[in-house]
Order: sequence, then structure tokens, then C-alpha cells
Amino acid sequence: MDIKSLFAAFLLLISGLTSGQIWLVDPLEPIYPDVNNLENYGKNWKADYPQGAIASVHVLLRMPEASTYAVSVTKDGLELPKSVLSRLIDVPVEQNTGIDSRTEQYLGKTNPHVIRRAPFRIFEVVQPIKDIVLKSTSNYTALRLDIPASMTQEQGVQKIKINVVAEQFKAEATFTIKIHPVKLPELVESQFFYTNWFNLKRMEEHHDLERWTEPWFMMLKKYAKVMAHGRQNSITLPYELFKFENGEIQLDSEKMLRFINVFRDQGFKYFEAPHLMYRGENDDWGDPELKVVLTKRRYYKEDGKKDIAAIMHLIYEFVKNNDLEHSWLQHISDEPTAVNAACYKDISKQVKRIFPEVKIMEATNDRDGLTGAIDIWCPLINDFQDNESFFREREKLGEKVLVYTCLIPGGKWLNRTLDMERLRQVYFGWGAAFYNTGGYLHWGLNQYYGDPFAQSVIHHPAPGAAPNNFLPAGDTHIIYPGKEEPWSSIRFEAHRVGCEDYDLLQILKQKKPKKYEKLINRQFRSYTDYNLSIKDYRKTKKKLINHIK
Repeated sequence: MDIKSLFAAFLLLISGLTSGQIWLVDPLEPIYPDVNNLENYGKNWKADYPQGAIASVHVLLRMPEASTYAVSVTKDGLELPKSVLSRLIDVPVEQNTGIDSRTEQYLGKTNPHVIRRAPFRIFEVVQPIKDIVLKSTSNYTALRLDIPASMTQEQGVQKIKINVVAEQFKAEATFTIKIHPVKLPELVESQFFYTNWFNLKRMEEHHDLERWTEPWFMMLKKYAKVMAHGRQNSITLPYELFKFENGEIQLDSEKMLRFINVFRDQGFKYFEAPHLMYRGENDDWGDPELKVVLTKRRYYKEDGKKDIAAIMHLIYEFVKNNDLEHSWLQHISDEPTAVNAACYKDISKQVKRIFPEVKIMEATNDRDGLTGAIDIWCPLINDFQDNESFFREREKLGEKVLVYTCLIPGGKWLNRTLDMERLRQVYFGWGAAFYNTGGYLHWGLNQYYGDPFAQSVIHHPAPGAAPNNFLPAGDTHIIYPGKEEPWSSIRFEAHRVGCEDYDLLQILKQKKPKKYEKLINRQFRSYTDYNLSIKDYRKTKKKLINHIK
């Protein structure tokens, strides 16, 4: 415990308030179950929002462990539904993110750009509350209050009262929100492309579901709803709907369409066809010849070309029959390199001959070797920033650029690991606006290994990974498997705010380009140079909204 926290605890002790206390905290501030900088928080907090935004604040409580307490939220004397409240659950951070990538163990170097030294626990999971009577579980208990978009449509000031009642403890806090006459675009209108790759097996394992059953589709809808809540608008499609039986390749069009429509109904705009190729069963990065995922045949030596032709003809027919020409994105092989770039380009040409309108999208590890083969480039943010001139040349030819992160990069780069500031997740939207790129990709929506509530850092699952090769805290996932539904996270919510900011910045860019440039530079200058003051961010966000009026 640091000196400030010890002093705050002493003040509470001598004032006789150790039976309980309440604070409101900016949802971008990290909060912990053991120690917090209480002098920065109070019983009142206010913020500015556009119409249709979600207004959020965190409620930090301290009371004796296992205390029973009740919470109510009122506006103008009327109690709001309990659905506006969630409980925050803490998770472990076993190792710090590395200075370069992975965790500190990989290079054996300390990363100074973390919010706290590991190991520690941090409030992260957003669990919906089923009852307003709760029990405290540790030194600090934390809640999240979300005023939904349906309640922020009318402009003006709203005062939201949070009341907590426990044995020998009663407290009230006030969350003041100001709604400005600026309309936040809905998901279907968003200009920001955002995808997190979805693992169906993990959904089934954690919710005990059998694929393609009615309960499975009901849960799929819940996942789609949570993703849409986070402003995700693209989804990866299940590869298993392509089958190779008795020497024939088939597509289950009926199931594919039903799957797609679950996400269409939630406002999704893009559908990512699964990768056609891979590096083989042993993940051989040194092999220049790619293999067909469905049949396992090599592209040249085993005539995998015929398999690709069959698959793409099925895709083309399905897309045309279901009005998906402008929504379909085709992956060929994940993270192509200079070693297999020539093979990748040949496959791309074949795909385009069959389906000329298709947009080929890829997370890329190579550049020059892939020119002419990709329509939507998705480099790592450090690759993009270090080689921006290359990607600008591709844009001149009509190609688009997104960015992604994974276990790379670490240090001061933007990423989504648990020991980084939540503003770093917000700034993915600002970075896209600053660099005029179109969006963001991450591999880990729910790629859990083990129990994500109990383990945040895992050993790299790749064959032959070195003993010190770990995926950093939270890299495998951005949502959590609740008992009856998926649960959001504070990181996911922060990333949502960044996506919303991107859309607001695009509105300002059209209306007042000079003010747009000034605002962007105030907060963000590169993927390693940005303003980490949450107070400054809030002031700039208010100016952003006011300038749009």
C-alpha cells in the first residue's frame, strides 16, 4: 500500500467511517479490490455526452467483508430498473506486459509503461445484477452504473442518485450527466470497422451447448447483442459450414444464412469468410507453399487449386443469392509472410477471377511481396506506424488500411492488455481518425484457455513455444462467459467509447476541419505518443461535442 492510500485509510479510521464509504470514479480510471487512490474520488461526478450515448460511472464501496447491502438508483425521484447496475468482478494480472511484446519474461526486461507492478488484481468484468441486495466480497466492492441510450435521447442535465444502504451504513452519491444536442450515429451508421474474432467452441464449452440447436442460437443472439453493444460490426463466419465428404466440397447455405441473420439483426455490416489456407498442421512458417484448410492439400503439389475453385464458386453463388456483395470480406491465410507471399498472390488472383467484386482482407506480416493481392490491409500498429509511406501508397490505389494488435506490441504502444491504461483502448478510435485508417481487428473476443476469471496470462499455445513465451494479461479475450450470457469488460467498454469518438470526430471533420485537427493533436500524436490525462480527455471530449453543435 502506498503512502497516499495509508494516509487516506488513517483519515477514515480517525473519523469513525470505517463501517462504509462510497466514491464515484471515472470509468476510465483503474480500480482495485485492495488499494485505491481515494483522494482523487468523491461522492459527485459529472460528464458530457451526445444524444444516444451510454452514460457510465463506477461506484466504489468500502465496508466490512460479507456485509449485506442494497443499492437503488433514482432519477427525479423515480427508481430506475436494476438493469442499469452491474457488479464489477476482479481478475488477476500474473505478469506484466513486455516492453516489446508478450510478457516481461520473454526478454527479461522491465516495462515501465504499466499501471501497476504484477502480480495484482483489478476490477474488470461487468456482471449484470439480478438483485439489488448484494454482499461485499473484499476490502473494496465496485459497481458500474450505465444509463442506456434510450434514456439519453433528450438533451439537458440529468441528476442520477445512487443510494446504498447497509447495516450501520447509509450513503448517497450523485452522477450528473449533460446531454448535448448532438446525435451519436447508431451502429449501422458507424464508419468505423471493428472486429474481434469469435470462438464458437469456447461459447459452447462455457455454456454447455450443442452446435446448431435452438438453445445454441439463443445464446448466439446474446453474444451478438453484447458485441453490438461494444460497437463491433463485423463477425467471422464458421468454417465448418464448408464440408469435404466423398471427394466433394459443399456449403450449408441454410445454416450460413441463419447465422448471418443473427448478426444482421443486431446491426452488423460485415461478414468475414474464414481463411481458405493455412501453414499446415505443424504451423510451418518456413514453408512457401500454403495448404487448403478444408482438405489439407497443398496448393501446388497436391492440386489444392481445384479445392479453392470449388469453395469460391459456392461462396460466389451464396453471396449473390443473399445480397451480401458489399458485406462479404474474404480471408485467404492469416499473417502471410515474405516466405509464402508468392503462393498467397497466386491464390488471390484465383479468388478474384471467380469473384471479381470480393474484398480480400488480411492481417499482414509482409508488405512488398503482397502488393496487388490485398484490398484491405491490416498491419500491426507498429508495422503501420513504422512503414506509413508504404500503406499511403496502397491507399492511392484504392486499397484500404485497418490496424490490429495481439500479443504484440508492448511497452508504450496502444494495446488492450489488463495492465495498460483504459485510455489506450479509447485511443484506437482516435488513432484511426488521426491516421485516416478505417478500423481495428483483434484475434481475441473469447479465445479463452482455461478459466478467464482465474487466469489472465497463459503460455503461448503455439507448438514449440519457448517456456518464457506467454500471452499477456487479457490478450485472449475482451468479454467473459457469464452463467447465462456473455459479460462485457471495462476494456471492452472503453474500446466502445473510442469507436463512438471516431464517429463523432468524422462528423466534426466534415463540419469544421481545422477544429478537428486541433482536437486530434490535443490528445493523440502517434501510437506511442498520446495524452494519458483522463481529465484532459474529458475536457477535449466536451469540446468535441460542443464543436459539432
